[in-house]
Parts: sequence; C-alpha cells; structure tokens
Amino acid sequence: MESFHGIIIKPFTRFFCCIFLAIALSSTSTAQLVDTYQITTKEISRSPISPLLYGNFIELGYGVQAEAMWSEMFFNRSFEAFYPYRSINKAWYDLYLDEKHPEKGYEKDWSKFDWYHSGYEHNEWYAAPGKAESPSIITDSSTFFHSAPDGSLSLTPMPGGSGHGTQCLQVTNNTDQQWRAVAQDGKLFHKGVRYLFSGMMKANGQPVNAEIRIYPQGQWNKPLQVIPLHITDDKFTLQSASFNKSNYSGYTTFSLWIPPHASILLDNFSMKPDNAYYGWRPDVVKTFQEVNPKIVRFPGGCFASFYNWRNGIGPYSERKPQPSYFWGGLNYNDVGIAEFAMLCKAAGAEKQMCVNVYNPSKKLYDIDFPDGEDRIPFGARFPEFMSLHEGAQSAADLVAYCNAKAGTNKMADLRSSHGYKEPLNVKYWELDNEVHRWFEPLDYADAVVVYSKAMKAIDPTIKIGMSSYGSRPGKKSFHESFEDMLAIAGPYIDFIADRGDGEEISASMLQKVRQYNAQHGTHIKYCDTEWLAYNTDVKRDAYNMASSSGGATKSFMFSKWFYALNLCKNFMAFQRLGDDVGFVNFNNLANTHSQSAMETPKEGAFLTACGKVLQLFSRTPAAYVLQLKNYAPKESDDYQVQAAWNNDRTQLVLYICNRTKEKRTANFDCSQLNKSFKTVSLSMLSADGPLVMNTSKNHDAIKRTDKILQVNDPHSFSFKIPPYSFLQLVLK
Repeated sequence: MESFHGIIIKPFTRFFCCIFLAIALSSTSTAQLVDTYQITTKEISRSPISPLLYGNFIELGYGVQAEAMWSEMFFNRSFEAFYPYRSINKAWYDLYLDEKHPEKGYEKDWSKFDWYHSGYEHNEWYAAPGKAESPSIITDSSTFFHSAPDGSLSLTPMPGGSGHGTQCLQVTNNTDQQWRAVAQDGKLFHKGVRYLFSGMMKANGQPVNAEIRIYPQGQWNKPLQVIPLHITDDKFTLQSASFNKSNYSGYTTFSLWIPPHASILLDNFSMKPDNAYYGWRPDVVKTFQEVNPKIVRFPGGCFASFYNWRNGIGPYSERKPQPSYFWGGLNYNDVGIAEFAMLCKAAGAEKQMCVNVYNPSKKLYDIDFPDGEDRIPFGARFPEFMSLHEGAQSAADLVAYCNAKAGTNKMADLRSSHGYKEPLNVKYWELDNEVHRWFEPLDYADAVVVYSKAMKAIDPTIKIGMSSYGSRPGKKSFHESFEDMLAIAGPYIDFIADRGDGEEISASMLQKVRQYNAQHGTHIKYCDTEWLAYNTDVKRDAYNMASSSGGATKSFMFSKWFYALNLCKNFMAFQRLGDDVGFVNFNNLANTHSQSAMETPKEGAFLTACGKVLQLFSRTPAAYVLQLKNYAPKESDDYQVQAAWNNDRTQLVLYICNRTKEKRTANFDCSQLNKSFKTVSLSMLSADGPLVMNTSKNHDAIKRTDKILQVNDPHSFSFKIPPYSFLQLVLK
C-alpha cells in the first residue's frame, strides 16, 4: 500500500486516484501555505443544520426557465402577439450596451453571450419552403410571423380563434399552382421516440385537404414523414397526428402545407414526445434529481405578484397564454400547480408556493412607466388583485386545491377532476415577493394575519412565511420595522422570507427571530427564499481580467467556477447558523442567463458550475458544526475550513474551500474528539481555472473526483488542496 500524508490508498483505488494525486502531490519545491486546525468537541449550534437548507427557485415568465425545461416543442404555439422584453429583463440579462445609459441600445443577438444555448431559441413561424430568421435575435418589434417575401404565402394574425389565447393565425396560399406551408424550425428528434401533435384548425371559406410534413432542418427535398389532414370550414376542430418512432436523430422542421388558393385558421398547436414526465423533459427531470433540491419555490419571484393560479390548472387547451407582465415575453401556463408538484415529487423535494397578496396599489402597478391610463401597456391594470379579503379567499382556495382530500372540498374535487386525486401536499407558503413595492411594513403585517387565518382554516399544518426585507426611499425599511411586524403577525407565521448573506444580514435578522421565539414560545425559522451568492463576492479581479470593459457583468460571473466557489462559502456560513435557518433557495433552478443550477438546451440538460456545488451540498451528512481552536472562519474569506458531525455523531465532515490561486495544505488534529477514524470519503470539485464553465459541448469542465481511502493515523492527517477547488471529507 502507498501512504499519502496519513492516508493509505488501497491498491484497487490506485488507478482511479492517479490524476487526483498528480495534482495533490505536485512538486514540493513550490512554496505551500500550511495551516493546522485543532477540532474541538464544542458544537457551535444547539440544533442540527436544517435538512431543507439547500433549496431552489423556479420563476415563470422569466429567463426561459420553465419553457426550456418543458417538453413542448413549439414556440408561441397559439400564435399570440409577443410581449416585448421589458427594461428590467434587459438589465438582468446584461443586454444593455451601457446599463447606465439605456438609450444607447441593447444587444439583440443573444447568441453572442456565453450563456446562450438552443433552449433560448425563439423560433418564428415562417413561409415554406424558405428560411427562418435567426432564433437568437430578439427585438422589441419581434412578431415571429414572416410571410413569403414574394407574397406567395401570407401569415396574418387574427383576433379570436379556438378560445386558447386572444388570437389565431390565418395562413393563405396566394399561388395558382403550388402548395405552400407555414413552418417552424428547431424540433430536435431522437431515435426511438414518438412525437404527438395536436392543433385546432378551421378552413377559411371552404374545406381544405392539407398535409403535415416533417423535414430534416434546412432540407426541403424529401420529408421524413407526411400526414394528410382534412380541414373543415364550419368550426375549429382538433387535428391530431403521431410522428412514428424512426431511426432519425437531429433537428427537423415542422410544416403544414396547403394547396393553391386555400386559406386556413390555426390555433392551440402542441407537439410533445411521448416519454415526457407529466409534461417535463425526461433529461431535465434526471438532471433536476442530480441537483437534488430539498425545497423548491414557485411561481416567482416578481412573477408571483401578478399570478392567478387558476390560469395554471386544468386541461392545457383551457389555460390562457398571457404576457409575462413584469418581465416581458409570454407565459403559456402549461406549467402550472400540478406540474410543479409532480416535478418536486420526482426529486422528493418539498414544495413552496409564493402567493399573490392583493393590494389596491396593484391596480396600476408598473415599474417602467409612471402611473397613467395612457402609459400602462398590455395587462398592467389589475383590478382583480385589489381586494385583500378576496385575495385571502383565493389563497385559501389554492390551499384546498393542493392539500384537501377529494370529497371533502369543492376545490379538492376540482383537482381530482383534473387527474390528481391525491393531495399535492404543499407545505410551505410565502406571502408574496418584494412587497415593499406596494406595502408599508405594518400594513403588510396586517395582511399576513388575514391571509394566514384564511389559509390555515383550510389546512392548519401548513407553514406560512412573511416577507421581511426591502425599503423605499424616505420610508422605514422592513428590516428596521421587523420587531413591530412580528408583534402583529408573529403568532400567525412559521418562517420569515428574507434576503441575506449567511453572515451579517442573516445573523442579525436571525437574532431578532430567536429573541421573539424565546419570549413567545414560537418556532419561527429564518429563510432566504431567493438567494444569490454574489453579495459577498468582494474580489472580482478574476472576472474583470476577462472583461473588455474592465467590469464583468452579472451574467458573465454567474456561470463561472469562481462564482460557484462563492456558493460553497455561503453554504458554510448558513450551516454555522444552525437549524434556525430553515432553507435558502438558490436563484435560479434553470437557465436565466447562467444564473442557475442547470441549463436545459434541447440537446440535453446539464449541471452548471453552481449545480455541481448544489449536487454535493444537498447530499452532505454535515449536521452539527464544530468549533476549531483559535480559528473562526468568515464568509468573506476566500480560503476557509469547517468541521461538523453528522446527525448521530459517528462521522466527521470536513470542508476545505480554496478560492485562491495558491496551493494550500490543511493539517487536522482530531485527537480531542475521542474517535478513531479508519476511512475517509473524498469528494473534490475543481477546474482548470477560475473562469471555467460547463457548456453544452462540455458538461464536465467543472471536475468532480470521488474516492474512498483508508487512513493510518486515526486522529490526524494532512491534505493538499489545489487552487480554486472545494473538498468535502467524510471520516468514518
């Protein structure tokens, strides 16, 4: 056997360790920074780390999250007017050429960014045979309908339709002798998978014999499959087709062909693979399970403040596509309450609903323009979200829809009629998002009481969360008003929804929660329901050196390994706060210009750099953090270590986070623990540099090394850690 600084490597592991040890046993002539840590028996928290700590966040209508995770293959399947992306969306996407001067314009070609992939495509409907515009070029005037330049085929949006959405598409062949088609690219087919099509169609004037044809994308000489249709002219009728399993894999074009002088109306198209999991792509579900979130928040975020949950239940043909008012773009409501619940079920994750809390100021709410009847676009008037008591009743109905047993409540019976007889069991309920936009702190606390009473009357076991952050100029902030808010709403809540960093802000607010709990016998938890890990990213040189402007954008940062290492530091800080921190939801689960744990291009979903960190931390056995003698880590430290027992104190978990360019050596003295450790499970995350990112072409640029080793000294050992790496050691 071979020895490595107190670790004995078994012969059968030698081959798998060779690359790892080549890094760890690099030349000793290079200066090493050596630190020695003595682990004490003192546990710094009275209770174990919450098993829900490692959460995630899905926001509808923003960042092409649900759309690219969903199995639906059409873009704008109901031929709606596309609501332009709003200024706040462009700012968060870092699209502005100069964010301080938006008037200078924004980048319209998304493919120029390193976060772009096929999941972000906006495939237009166009006249065929022909060629579509680039699916990555998005402008304020994008319509995504393009007639033939020579007038041979016209595509005309028309009001009304089959009832799905506000408009349909009229397709007219203006030629005398040739068939023409409406088409959409970007349909990735896989061998052995069957694809199911449905659509509402009506002949405009007289019946039409038409054909659906599937072509290899960019090739019009020979279709892969042809399916004839007969379209009647009396009313919209459902047309269905199945694209059989074949040996073809690759991108295809869907096209619907009509003869000369024919005219038809189209609405409510859909095409999905038959292997979808409750509508979710199977590769997405698999990657979601790898992330392994313990709790997931839905449907926002800012989107939740204008969400009517009834638009996301029932048959897809009855769900209305709507503008994503806050962010821009379209939300089809195909991903709704039950679909969210089924996705969580696939990974065993708890579900957290973010509930729309009604307020009179939502009537004309608009973030881009001043209030005024002539300045508010699309669905910016929300008179249906004004009455507090109507909102509380709507929230109570949602609790019943999710949690009541069929046969005991009309909302539960409605859920059962939608195909979900068993309750969805949503436990955590957050009362709106960024409520400082329209609420004063104490008014909001009063609203929390009204909502909580109504919702817990349906299910007293649910957990209610109160927002605790935010401020407006000249007004007292929610943090400053927090004790007064607790005095009003404390008896009616179970957790607070904060925005913190795991150390200064979180610890300060957590202390207030602990004091209230001690005085009132309550068990309110501190939670961060929408957490970004760049609030303590005080060293940006690694980003800026790659930025031509001298200042790296958020989107550039989010995808990189250097940023993901910041998640490690943040999680370690949250762990040190103990069980009083219920959970923190990493923002976001998927896509969103690399602000995510996973990316979902059509070619296959994969973990991001941050996703690799979440995959590891969500499975950590760490439960009780231990004090190290004469050492106290800080969240801002780019090199730090941490020790913790597992739940039954039979295993010791060690973390080493090296977010520096230096090689380090950590010596651990475990002699005070009165334990004899024999084996160690090592899991190391590393990359070739701080700016490495996982991509569609390389899912594993962020490397993970796992191995089980034996130790020859049961009480102490040493470990070398490469630059820009994170290591978890589990001693048994």
